Amino acid sequence: MTASTIAFVILSVLLLLFIARLLHQIVLGKPVTEMLIQADNRAVAIALGGFILGVVNVIIPVLSGEGHSFWRDVTGVIGYGLGGIIAMEITGRIFAFYIRSSGLNLRSECLNGNVAAGIVSAAEYLAASFIVAGALTGDSGAVIPTLVFWLAGIAALVILSHLFRYLTAYDDIEEIRKGNVAAALGFGGLLIAIGTMVGFAVAGEFTGYAAGFKGFGLMILAVLVFYPVRQIVVQGLVLGAGLKLRGGVLDREISEDRNLGAGLLEAIGYYATALLVTRVF
Repeated sequence: MTASTIAFVILSVLLLLFIARLLHQIVLGKPVTEMLIQADNRAVAIALGGFILGVVNVIIPVLSGEGHSFWRDVTGVIGYGLGGIIAMEITGRIFAFYIRSSGLNLRSECLNGNVAAGIVSAAEYLAASFIVAGALTGDSGAVIPTLVFWLAGIAALVILSHLFRYLTAYDDIEEIRKGNVAAALGFGGLLIAIGTMVGFAVAGEFTGYAAGFKGFGLMILAVLVFYPVRQIVVQGLVLGAGLKLRGGVLDREISEDRNLGAGLLEAIGYYATALLVTRVF
């Protein structure tokens, strides 16, 4: 890697992170420095951490594009990367609107220091970044197909996360609103895993809507594997608590005992499955 390439990557990333921080502060409605240093708000810190990771995830496809002149590449990456960051923010806001309609205002809860809400907010941004990065990777210069599959990815994230909330015998959103970090870990892991698989589904060169949506549909069906992973692998195999089609020890440990280990293992189970599926699909 040449010195000019290294300088290009560093300058582009720093500028985009600066822009992203300003955008996040506008959305948050309060100075980030005040919330992190003066208020010691861990929920905001966790949410911001997820946002930053999401920004890096979004701009990687942009940075790996074909090079031209140094300043032309910098301005091109800034413009394209900014579009990706805005798309990620829009994706996150749409999902946050869905969550708010279910009774959980992520922004308000984060400002109030709800760490569980901060975890879900971070996971929401990461899931959104996988979808946006996938759509950008599949861009062959045609804007409309990119927008179509981006919107399809958003719809899939909302619908699938809503359906999988019925896996638990407890109300995920209510538990998170009450500050249950274990429940937030499980739900956050589910969001990231779904975002990973949906992002993979919308990635790749555009060869037509029929072929594109066929692959997209197959990947969405593959998401259904999360059900046996939770009930059989995590609860039965990892925790050694036996087989149950719904409810059981895992639900009790998370909702009643607020067992962080159980929530973390559930999240890891989801994401490990997403990694396996997207590598062998």
